[in-house]
Amino acid sequence: MKLAIAAIVKNERDSLPEWMAFHLSVGASHFLIADNESDDGTHEWLADLAKAGLVTLLSVPTQGQPPQLQAYQRLLEHCPPLMDLVAFIDADEFLLPTAEASPDDEYPLLTWLEARFAAPEVGALGLNWACFGSAGARFREEGLVIERFTQRARRSFGPNHHIKSVVRPQQVECFINPHLARLRHGHYINSQGEPLAARHGADGSVRPGLSESVCWDGARINHYLVKSVEEFVLGKARRGSAATPHYQKQRDYFMRHDRNDVECHVAARFAPEVKQKMKWLQQLEDKQQDVTESVEVRSTGKELKRWLTRRVKEWTLATSGEEEAPTERWSLDYPSAQRGSRFLPSGRVVQGWLLLPEHLQEMQAEVRIVARWLPVYELCHPLDIERPDVIENVLGVAAEGHAQQRCGFRFTVPPLLREFSLWLAVGDERWLLQDVQVDTQDVAPAQPLKVLEGKQGWLFLDNDTNGSVDQFTGRMQLTQAGVEGWQAYLRQLVALASQVPWALLVAPSKESVMGEQYHPRQGGSSGPMQQVLALPEASELVYPVAALKALGDGAFIPTDTHWTHQGAMAATLAFAERLGLDPQACASVFAKDRYKKKAMGGDLGNKLTPKRTSEVQVLTSFTHTRYKTYDNGLPNFGRLMVMEYPKALVPGTCLLFGSSSSYSMFNYLCRLFQRVVFVHSAGNVDPALVEAVAPGYLAAQTNARFVIQVPTVAYSLQEMVQEKSSQLDEKALEGVLERRIIAEDTYLETVGVLPWAHAAGALIS
Repeated sequence: MKLAIAAIVKNERDSLPEWMAFHLSVGASHFLIADNESDDGTHEWLADLAKAGLVTLLSVPTQGQPPQLQAYQRLLEHCPPLMDLVAFIDADEFLLPTAEASPDDEYPLLTWLEARFAAPEVGALGLNWACFGSAGARFREEGLVIERFTQRARRSFGPNHHIKSVVRPQQVECFINPHLARLRHGHYINSQGEPLAARHGADGSVRPGLSESVCWDGARINHYLVKSVEEFVLGKARRGSAATPHYQKQRDYFMRHDRNDVECHVAARFAPEVKQKMKWLQQLEDKQQDVTESVEVRSTGKELKRWLTRRVKEWTLATSGEEEAPTERWSLDYPSAQRGSRFLPSGRVVQGWLLLPEHLQEMQAEVRIVARWLPVYELCHPLDIERPDVIENVLGVAAEGHAQQRCGFRFTVPPLLREFSLWLAVGDERWLLQDVQVDTQDVAPAQPLKVLEGKQGWLFLDNDTNGSVDQFTGRMQLTQAGVEGWQAYLRQLVALASQVPWALLVAPSKESVMGEQYHPRQGGSSGPMQQVLALPEASELVYPVAALKALGDGAFIPTDTHWTHQGAMAATLAFAERLGLDPQACASVFAKDRYKKKAMGGDLGNKLTPKRTSEVQVLTSFTHTRYKTYDNGLPNFGRLMVMEYPKALVPGTCLLFGSSSSYSMFNYLCRLFQRVVFVHSAGNVDPALVEAVAPGYLAAQTNARFVIQVPTVAYSLQEMVQEKSSQLDEKALEGVLERRIIAEDTYLETVGVLPWAHAAGALIS
């Protein structure tokens, strides 16, 4: 439901910002304004907003007859086709919703209007006035009209019988007077949804534009028809009437209508939103003025971006009748049938350009090219590549200084992707550009993990399958499906734990802790991890970024993706506190730990030639390997281990569904919990194993860069063990046999892991 507000104005520069901001706040999306020879800056101000597309502006001079009805007719003729309803009111009238609103309903007025106009035979709605007085004010003071004038006449006050019309524009033949329209078809209703009953005079004649009863249910027109004495004299009295020839509103008019019988603050409740929208209007005006001076302008403010997005969507519908992408031209250079594919170490290159229509150029900064191949996440890249060749060859103009010179995009996707889709996104709106299909036979054999050289010898991931760089720069985002998947997982985890203490630890990425100092790329303000943390369900999630940053360079290994032993200890302390253990007691367990500097390569340093090492503090006074009682030996996913430490801080079992970052935590976890049962699953939880182990503490751990892979609480360790075992080659099997620790069945049954141990043993033996 799209609502426009229509009015004729004259010298209303001071009052229009509040009036327009109020109606934006209640859901209006466009304004139809006829300017009647204003000379106070009204026309110029509206012209700037017209350039932005918020206002349809017409000039309606006075030519021997009152201009109001002529203006209404012309405004109807120029009404954008997207507008479902138009409210014809004056600049001292405010369309006020009065119905109770749902907290989730952003614009309850639109919801209410949609219900009132649900029947196609309803052509117009008559809303009654609620006349407001001066509140005793002699002079104009600071503040909004809706805040300064909060005293109105009683409902029974005669002028309140006047109505103003909200109409389906295509059903209006003409306006009989400023209050009432003649409809081509359909009929009027009142705010209760009943047929509008006209008011009759003492002689029995119909009084067009007045209703028999005054109805304020759902909505009404707050009419600030006098305001202060100063505003009345300088405004309404001086302007005269736009509907009645030679009618000047003087002292007698003021005295008749200055009614202050009832205190009413309904409209004043909108004041904070109105003030925000007034600032937004000022931004929009400033932006339009700047556009004429510079092509380097960039949109600012969330409200401005939101409105501009809506404008683009409405433009596409108005110009094509359907939601086609609002582009002038666009092209995909790579991959394409004409040019083939290009590759970088980080993957297959996706490169192209996109031009917006000239009148939408200010949207350039809000445009994103989105690549999606899985339902839970996507890549979002701006138009940030200068393409002077496109400006010169496609548009045929000089590239230097052109508003859309930065019209190019370039990024990479995994090289083995057979198909993906490209979308144009502006804010929350998006349009499909192309479904891309590629032949993967041109892909070279798998390359080793690419390492990104940071500052001062620090190394970071580059082309890993989780898009670490794209996550860090904020160019990878969870989709709505991904966000909802995380919400479901967190809720299910709580339900599975029931009364058992539980915790989910997400190990921060190396980039999020050390990136600001050492990463070669600029970090983004948001990404998948930030999306998860913003969820209400994630309020108890453990994400120890602050604790790790407090360790400085000691938090992560410069030549590895993982945290140091001291980083693992900091995470363990935060984890244990969430599980309900006493923080001071836990810290005292590790107080006498001893560390020694050691040169380490790591999963990044070992990829370089020659191999790169770094000096790291390594725990030397304790090792968990002495207390390992069972290990199925499988590499990574599917691994099942049990550790027992009799001197642990608390008795009982902690069942941990963790990832690679958990391994360096074992030295600390097994000293806190007498028994630790570990499953390598990256936070995926097997409910059957939870039931069998019946732990005193339920824990899950994943890494931040894995957040794009939404975990589940319907995981099957047995299936993973079978899958993993079937994939073992001879060398991998040797590694399993070397790592494996076998335990007696009676012990495994006591722990609760016997069926899973048997499954692994049968497949490996």
